[in-house]
Amino acid sequence: MSGSSPARPQHVTPKRAPILPSFPAHYFLDFASFQYRQGQIPMISIPLSRDLIDSYHDPHSTASLYFERIHPFLPFISKVNFYEHFPAAHLQPNAVFAILVSCMKLVGWSPENNNDPKSPSYLAIKRTLAETEIAGIFSLQLLQATILVTLYEVGHAIYPAAYISAGTCARYALAQGIDAYMTIDLNNAVMTLLDQEEKRRAWWAILILDRFVNIGYPKRALTTHDPASDALLPADDAVFDQGSVTLDQLYTVSSSAEPNMGPFAKLCQASFLLGCVFRHICDLTAERAMHQEEGIQLSNRLQALLKVLEKENQISSATAICSSALMTLHDPNSARIDPMHLDFAKGMLKPAAEEPSQSVADFLAANIDYQAHPSPLLGHWIYQAATVVGRLNVYIGDDLGKIENLMARLEHLNRRWLVAGNSWNP
Repeated sequence: MSGSSPARPQHVTPKRAPILPSFPAHYFLDFASFQYRQGQIPMISIPLSRDLIDSYHDPHSTASLYFERIHPFLPFISKVNFYEHFPAAHLQPNAVFAILVSCMKLVGWSPENNNDPKSPSYLAIKRTLAETEIAGIFSLQLLQATILVTLYEVGHAIYPAAYISAGTCARYALAQGIDAYMTIDLNNAVMTLLDQEEKRRAWWAILILDRFVNIGYPKRALTTHDPASDALLPADDAVFDQGSVTLDQLYTVSSSAEPNMGPFAKLCQASFLLGCVFRHICDLTAERAMHQEEGIQLSNRLQALLKVLEKENQISSATAICSSALMTLHDPNSARIDPMHLDFAKGMLKPAAEEPSQSVADFLAANIDYQAHPSPLLGHWIYQAATVVGRLNVYIGDDLGKIENLMARLEHLNRRWLVAGNSWNP
């Protein structure tokens, strides 16, 4: 976009005056009373540090790159709503918008010559988010910024921060009632279908990250509950980007996998099933026959979704999550070597284990400026497939593929997301 450079937030001295007005504690202490009195949450702002102000530079380019490289694999920010709130070039942006843009820029960072993701910008954003929490700022844009920071931490293996941040996202969203938008409220005269869809996508993004950070140890408790069977999956991504969300062609988490589902909807359904797998393998109280039947049903649903994904002939985050869920379901402790499991590995895990070695080479070009920008959610899938190959090839030869191919794919992915290297080199 052409035009004069946008105004930048003003720098202030480190000494900060008390922030007024304050958040109404009654919202939590007695919510029924808060509603009865028609309480309002005031607009609250905070001053910004110099580091965060610097990262806000050229917001148009930052947003453009974000929607080109990050948005395709985790589309939870509405382009229409974002650009409607974009401040005019001569106006100073509000603090929350500046924080969101800074987080968009942060998540676009690539290692290249610097392998330390804990940069001054990252640390400044973390400090600022803590200040917004203390100040009592309630905002969807601030929640979106927190999700982006969590994605950044997941992608570059900043732990335990990533795990804690996923929980923070969930708590912040629950406090705002974001989880209530898993169904459509037709009686809501204030909020459009697009606004409801954007909030629903934010909650789904949190569910995805919450399950992903637990994938290495499924017995660790999730912060978010499993969606109800009538919970809506996101609408088609193209429709969402155009801002023309309707009630047509909406699916629920219990819907059968279909090609017409949007890419993000398929990722959400895969993540929902991954959460079901976690619950299944941790359930030690169910009667044996019922437990086995549930496992079979989960396996069938995952395989059905995987077949739909395979027809798309491209690597996706949904493929990664779905394949990881299948591996976890059938071998939760990564220790089975019994004949039945070896047969299963040949018939089921072989395609999952070979897929990265066959397709990721095309997906992840040697050039760091990928034509298609990869998702960090691919990393654990490739690592998990490599561990399966390395462990089971001892018993069945090279029938599952070459581990060297998978190692090469991790090295390629590590050029964009450091989690790939951390998974293989603990």
